[in-house]
Parts: sequence; C-alpha cells; structure tokens
Amino acid sequence: MRIKKFEGETLQAALAKVKKDFGPDAVILHTKTYKRGGIFGLFGRNMTEVTAGIDINVSAKSSPQITTIIKPLISEKNISNQTTNENDKNVFTSYQRIEDVSFKNESLLRELNEGKISINTAFRPIKEIGTDNITLKNGLGRIQKLLIENGVEENLVYRTLQNINSQLSEQQLNIKGVAEQYLFDYISNMIKTSGPIKASPGNVKLIAFIGPTGVGKTTTMAKLAAKYSLIDNKKVVLVSADTYRIAADMQLKKYGEIMGIPAEIVLTPNDLQKVINKYIDKDFIFFDTAGRSPRNKKHLVELKEFLEVYSPIEIHLVISAVTKYYDALTIINNFGLVPIHRLLFTKLDETKNYGVLLNLSANSGGIPISYLTVGQNVPDDINEADPKLISRLVIKGDFETWIRQKD
Repeated sequence: MRIKKFEGETLQAALAKVKKDFGPDAVILHTKTYKRGGIFGLFGRNMTEVTAGIDINVSAKSSPQITTIIKPLISEKNISNQTTNENDKNVFTSYQRIEDVSFKNESLLRELNEGKISINTAFRPIKEIGTDNITLKNGLGRIQKLLIENGVEENLVYRTLQNINSQLSEQQLNIKGVAEQYLFDYISNMIKTSGPIKASPGNVKLIAFIGPTGVGKTTTMAKLAAKYSLIDNKKVVLVSADTYRIAADMQLKKYGEIMGIPAEIVLTPNDLQKVINKYIDKDFIFFDTAGRSPRNKKHLVELKEFLEVYSPIEIHLVISAVTKYYDALTIINNFGLVPIHRLLFTKLDETKNYGVLLNLSANSGGIPISYLTVGQNVPDDINEADPKLISRLVIKGDFETWIRQKD
C-alpha cells in the first residue's frame, strides 16, 4: 500500500496529480483546503490537499459494499478545466472519501478485509451539510463550527444540525441562550450512562478493567476500590494479572496496604478461580488486567480466558480521552472478542476536546459510559458519568469549571 499527499490550487488540479502518479485505481483517503502565503492567514492563495492511496487491499469479495463506497471516480471528465469552487463541489460528489486516520489503522483494515465488520458501521461516508434539499437557517454555522472544533464526528454534526434546523426557528437560533440550551439537551439525550457499580446480593461480583497499555487501569481500579471499601464500607479485594509491567505487583500490594484490603497476583485463569473461591464472601473483586494491544489477537484470547472463569462479571473497557475517534473504534472492535459492558474514560485533564465521548456513546452500539477520571489522586479524581456533564464538556470543553465545582 502506498499513500501520498498531492497539492493543487483547485481540487481538480490536485486530482489530476493523483491520476498522473497513481492512475485510475487510486483511492481518495482525505481532502482539506488551506491558505498558502499571505500575512497571518490573510491574502494567501487557496490550496487543496488530497491524500490518496494505491494498492489498498480491500476485498470486494469479503464485503461487497466496500468497493462502491471507497472507489473514486477520477476520470478525464472530472479533472477537465474546472477551476471554480462550485466545480470543486461537483467533482467532490463524484466519490466518497474516507478519513485518512481510518486506513492508517492496519488492524481495522484487516477486519474489513476479513468481512468481520461492515463498512457502514466502521466508516460512515461524509455527507455534505445542506444537501438532501435542506435549507439551513442562519445561525447554524456557529453550531457546526463549535461541534467540529470540539471533535464531534461529522455524521453526528450532520444529524444534530438537521434536528436543530427542523425544531428551532431562525429567530430562536440567533438567541444564543436558546440555541445553546437546545444543543445541550439534544447532546445529553444522545449519551448513555450506566450509573455506579452495584453489588450482586449473595454473590461476590468480579469487576474487570481491560484496555490498551498506558490508559490508567490500575489507578482507576484503586480509586474505585478506595471509594467502595473506605467510603461505602463494602468488602473489596484487589487482584492483578498484570505481570508485564515492572513492579506492578508491588504497586497493587501497596494500594492494598494503604486501604487495608487484600491484594492478590494471578498468573493463570486457574489462579483467578482460586482467588475467587477464597474470597467468595466479599462484595467485589476488582480485577486489573494487563494492558493489551488491540492488534495482538493472542493476548486478547488470553484475556478472554481470564474473563470466562466466573459470573457475575462486569467488564469496563478503559479508554483515554485523548484517543482519536477512529482509533477508539478500533479498540472497541478488537476488544469486542470479550463482552464489553461499560466504557470508562480516563485522562480528561489531558485534553480540552471531548467529542470522542459523544462519538463513542452514539456509535459504539449502545455501550454505556460508567466513569470519568481526571487525574492521579486516589480516590478523589473520579466521577460517575453523567449525560449533562459530558454534554457540557463536549460543547464548552470547560474542564476547569468542572474541577472548581468539584472542589
């Protein structure tokens, strides 16, 4: 597979370069426009950049829908002497584009090739705002800009604008408080949360934390263990299967000592079963798994074996809030080898762009969000997920206000 960027003063000019270099079988992965030269962005020339690929091995046999969605139509007709912006739009509609980050992820591409996921769920074609005979009212532009700048996925932006356009008058749209409140409520209603972890009367409940390396699973588990043991007076046990990280077992045992609760290390699923039997009279066993690469199927199979030893179990997939949307979708797809009951977002203090929370809540198949973490302090820096809080973060990115209110 070869991927290259091409520039031109118009989309047609850039596409002509694609055709010359890659030929008619090129796949358009991404396009963007920008200004070159000038002073502080003024008086510069409008330029178009096209990212294209060749020899991208997406099999129509394994997924017949794919070729109709990603195959561009770079023909002589499309690149002939059209220079205006309006003509750029005409050419743009002759093919569907896929965001460049999508095909950078080899694992998700492999899923497509093997027919394990549908192109419709993995990559949704971008719809041009204002098409389908919809006339957008004045005032929606700033909402569109706000959502895109805060990382909301383009199809969600389109759906949101459609809804607001149909429900609010132009006069209402230009009253800032009215439009913002409607947007706040609309986004809140799209976000699904699970509420707090609950005990299973008569049974010890296994709460497992899974996810990629470095997302903060151990610290998150310690925060919840502290809350349930020290504040809610529940009988809690800490267990870790993370033997990959140096001193991970010492970290777990230190947490156990501070909180006055048992801490155990397990190497095999059979070890985990023995620990569960030993503490069958407790309320919760918080199980910290080793960080797994979403691309390493062998490690994911090993994880699955651990998580099949006992029921009731509640599995939280831990994702950093700084993760890009398509990368996060890949994580969910690949960790889907095991049941995912909850999404738990960490490191909200490391970004001011929270669109990924909305994107995954709306597009992950209904998996609810359980908790949000915002720092390293145990047990303070964790909150139950709340649709209104997430909506405010998505719209305003006001992490600092949230922290002040917590204090």
